[in-house]
Amino acid sequence: MLKTRVLTALFGIPVLIFFVYLGDYWFGLFILLITLIGLKEYNALMRRADWKPVEAAGYLFIPFLLFAVYRDSAPLLISLWILFFAVFSLFPVFFHTRVKYWESVLAFWGIIYTGGLAGFLLAIRLLPGGFYFVIFLLIVIWCNDIFAYLVGSRFGRMPLAPAVSPKKTLEGTGAGLLAGVLAGMAMAFLFPPGFMGIRAGMSLALLAGVTGALGDLSQSALKRSVGAKDSGDLLPGHGGILDRFDSLLFAAPFYYVYLRYMML
Repeated sequence: MLKTRVLTALFGIPVLIFFVYLGDYWFGLFILLITLIGLKEYNALMRRADWKPVEAAGYLFIPFLLFAVYRDSAPLLISLWILFFAVFSLFPVFFHTRVKYWESVLAFWGIIYTGGLAGFLLAIRLLPGGFYFVIFLLIVIWCNDIFAYLVGSRFGRMPLAPAVSPKKTLEGTGAGLLAGVLAGMAMAFLFPPGFMGIRAGMSLALLAGVTGALGDLSQSALKRSVGAKDSGDLLPGHGGILDRFDSLLFAAPFYYVYLRYMML
């Protein structure tokens, strides 16, 4: 299992970093692909519990959402969310024999959970110095995940949230956060002079680590609510896209807001 996880990571990480490096619309297209696969997994989880979200509209709306982020157009973005809300609210009105209200709500939440959160990754890349900021976030999240897994599986004794994720422990979570903060300090030192101070690196890493861990628990709660172990099987040893990107997606909006309004 561990060997499979490592081999998948050795293939996937360079691909991801390559698109982060390309930036611009190339990274946007990569985020779009990841988002659509994630939405497909989300809808499959909903169907597993005999819930039937309105699927087609999500695949149609997400490209427009990411395009608005790419254009950095707040008026367009706000207008789209108002439109999405109105459309999904009215599905049960005009298609009441086929769409229940809660099914429309599930579909709307799927767009928020996938396209809405992933849009912040694209927004981070579009910031000045966005390449370094995305790499920083990726490495911090990866360090958190790796050390939480290694320390938790070997030394973990105190469960973190046993009702949601029995294998996650306080020891593993603490080790992951510490590893992430140390990685953040190291990157702040290695980045171009004046780009980020050590204190800022610590703060960003801690923020990303805590919110990423919460995102992992949220995804675990989602899977447990429908009786699924993984969100999919696209990534051998890791599960699906949502299994691999859950921490990253959840951390992205908090990370972006901190960067945009407290650092830049």
